[in-house]
Amino acid sequence: MNADDLDITDFTDLSKFVKKGEAPPFPLVGIVGQQVMKKTLLLVASNPSIGNIILMGEAGTGKSTSARGLRDILPEVETVTGCFYNCDPRDKKALCAECRSSVAELVSFTKKLPLLEIPVGASQTRIFGGFDSQQRLKPGYVGQANRGFLILARANLLSPETLARLLDISESGTHRSVSEHGDFSHPAKFNIIATMNPEDGELDTEILERFSMAVKVQSIKDIEERIEIVRRVEAYRQDPVDFAARNRREMEAFSQRVKRSRDLVARVDVPKKVEVTMDKVLKEVGQDSDRVRAALVQAAQANAAFGDRVWVTVEDVAEVAELVLGHRGR
Repeated sequence: MNADDLDITDFTDLSKFVKKGEAPPFPLVGIVGQQVMKKTLLLVASNPSIGNIILMGEAGTGKSTSARGLRDILPEVETVTGCFYNCDPRDKKALCAECRSSVAELVSFTKKLPLLEIPVGASQTRIFGGFDSQQRLKPGYVGQANRGFLILARANLLSPETLARLLDISESGTHRSVSEHGDFSHPAKFNIIATMNPEDGELDTEILERFSMAVKVQSIKDIEERIEIVRRVEAYRQDPVDFAARNRREMEAFSQRVKRSRDLVARVDVPKKVEVTMDKVLKEVGQDSDRVRAALVQAAQANAAFGDRVWVTVEDVAEVAELVLGHRGR
């Protein structure tokens, strides 16, 4: 191994080394360093009510690789068999039109929460869906990601209109399409995990501030960590299945921890003294809006639940404050 290897080996385009469906993604726990980024992904997996997140940093820092690696940590859920939108048979209010109109009893099965990625250059029809010969709306990514997560790699290459529309749908939880074919709607409750490379251009400030949390990902400079990146990337390239198997126990541990956190987070309380601290912080940075307050509360509750606690501490607020506030104005 020479110095040039350390300069050029990173997590860029690891997905190109395996064919889709033939091998597992690079495990999240296999990412060297980047603890804040990995923790943020685990928090939004633990509490989807946090909202949408964005990972910002130069190419090769493991942003998209980490987002894809979340797939094997996500829990399994009950889903209506044959439903395009992953409907929950127990949530009658959130069923799609087909599930609501079914005269037969809904049959379900267990599957992983969806984690889909919109390819760079995907068409509007592929993203938002289209109509077949019988004028039925066929789901795009926004429908197929319902109840799960949607990765937007290099989000700043999307048109501002498309990105704003995706954020609108995610925040509302419903996709509505009005055209000459009629007025159709379906559930589309998903979290966006966006990434962006600053060299591709900046995001509009108003768009950036709609993300609940933003992680500023830095390149790793430490020589020992760079050597470890080379070792792990090469091991994955040589045998992705074996590499994933060697990380399976740790991945399963995090999967169980996320599942436990999702069950616990609804019971997490915010004590009065912590509310006062939040109020003070939000006013000091000039971000005392309902959107920002909700993001800070949900992130702090997720941090508490991830720590197996049913109460939020000032330390929880401190740990997530930069992620919630750092990309917003002052």
